[in-house]
Amino acid sequence: MVDESNPDKPDWWVENEQIRESMGLPEYDPARFEDDVYVHEVIDDLEGEYDCSIQIIGLDTDYLDDREVRVDGETAFTIGRRRTDHGNTVYQIPSEQFASRVKQAVSNR
Repeated sequence: MVDESNPDKPDWWVENEQIRESMGLPEYDPARFEDDVYVHEVIDDLEGEYDCSIQIIGLDTDYLDDREVRVDGETAFTIGRRRTDHGNTVYQIPSEQFASRVKQAVSNR
């Protein structure tokens, strides 16, 4: 369901924002690329365009370790990440470069 007062956010998101605010916690922002484009939006578009599954994962990683980008379950490349002062994830690659590397991985299948 979507909150009618804020149609861009689902009800659970609005509820979580209220809980965070009541506890004095910093604002949550979804993972994004270094050019401030949200990761989920880019991945959704690429999965639709190339009919594939894209995951960014870390297996047995330490805090500063790179993450794997998997296309249809196969490791395509790795990307670095950092955390903002609020603890939100920023992947250290521009969204267009990420898309280009996914396109290359898809064409190599």
